[in-house]
Amino acid sequence: MAARSLPLGFVTFSGAVVMSLTLRPKLDETLRGQSLAIQYRTTTCREVFERCRKLVVEQDSAIRAWISFGGDDVEQAIADRDAELKHGIWRGPLHGIPVGVKDIYDVAGWPTLAGIPNRSSPPADADSTMVRRLREAGAIIVGKTVTTPYAFFDPPPTRNPWNLDRTPGGSSSGSAAAVASGMCLGALGSQTGGSITRPAAFCGVAGYKPSFGMLSRRGMLPFAPSLDHPGPMARTVDDLIGLMTALAPKWMRTEFFSLLSEPVEFDIDELPRFAVLGGAFVEKTEPAMRDALEATTNRLSFAGALIANSEPAELELPTLWPRHRCVMAVEIASSQADQLRQHPEEFTPAVRGLIEEGLAAQSVDYAVALQFQRALRRRAANAIGDSIWLMPASRGAAPTPETTGDPCMNSPWSFLGFPTITIPMALSPEGLPLGLQLIAGPGGDLGLFRVARWCEAVLART
Repeated sequence: MAARSLPLGFVTFSGAVVMSLTLRPKLDETLRGQSLAIQYRTTTCREVFERCRKLVVEQDSAIRAWISFGGDDVEQAIADRDAELKHGIWRGPLHGIPVGVKDIYDVAGWPTLAGIPNRSSPPADADSTMVRRLREAGAIIVGKTVTTPYAFFDPPPTRNPWNLDRTPGGSSSGSAAAVASGMCLGALGSQTGGSITRPAAFCGVAGYKPSFGMLSRRGMLPFAPSLDHPGPMARTVDDLIGLMTALAPKWMRTEFFSLLSEPVEFDIDELPRFAVLGGAFVEKTEPAMRDALEATTNRLSFAGALIANSEPAELELPTLWPRHRCVMAVEIASSQADQLRQHPEEFTPAVRGLIEEGLAAQSVDYAVALQFQRALRRRAANAIGDSIWLMPASRGAAPTPETTGDPCMNSPWSFLGFPTITIPMALSPEGLPLGLQLIAGPGGDLGLFRVARWCEAVLART
């Protein structure tokens, strides 16, 4: 592969893929483990970064997760964080942690290209809110990760670290692949349909799509403002919690920080109540995924969880799926139609088709879709109550790279704005990760994290 053009001071990538992938990483392979090592001075921010950089140099010519990595600003940030430690200053769980940023977020001094072909963009004047919060918490913003064009469905150049002949999913392709292969310890993604959950599942990492509106979208390229969700990706649930100690609204950060020291186990009268969603979801799920979900729910039940089956009739999926697409199409058309007319070379087939679909939509169709969204959100919130819904994170394992996979298992929760966490649960017969998706009602994010920690611990020990 020809070397990519990178800003002065950025590394270029070459070398073979050499890695050890696992669904159950050791503590020292996680954000949480390296955070503790930095806090207790058994490693330095420089040493943590150099381990990540070594993996980038060895692997990224094949995986292609990064638009850019490293640079003078990164070097200065590492030196500053290590100097702070020498003076007894520790900013918190993200101090010195290498974090990648999906290339739809503004990072001061770097262009935001959003995966768009033939696009040129001046460097951003300021950080997006999510990037600024990470920096303030001591994270090292090490580079921009690949996104599919306009964060939609056209396949990316990125490959799945588990099998280079498979997709990492999209649109947060580079973020998922970089985390899975250890090239960074956490990353920002985003989701309008299934762009956090599906890549996390395909790459065997954890992903969190928060309740709609919980995280700021300031400085993030808009796709469909009624559906866009910023969110983090990392190896484990505790790693996600570490990222949320910075990303969350100020009033929630202490609660996320406290979660890290809470016991994982529940008292017997507090054990989780789950409903496994069936119906149209099951009809779309591949046999290996159905088998993995059944085995997983059996393990959770054996550990004490109360599990029931549920037919999600209240979700009205045959109506939900097309109305989710209608909102996406109309909202991207409203922001990009002029750009399409003036610069058609910047638009890949799937994005162009979606914009044309939005331009052809009737205004009444969009109004009805938004009305349906509001009404269904109320009904589904009543149906879920304080329980947790369980279902596959995708139809099956990662498909071949001509596609980023079907978002049908994820788009309902983007449409409704319900929080979701996905964690690895098993390997397919081909040895590819299969993800478990946990869903809570709107605003139930902290409770969802407590349950996800417990599920992860149960699956790790059985």
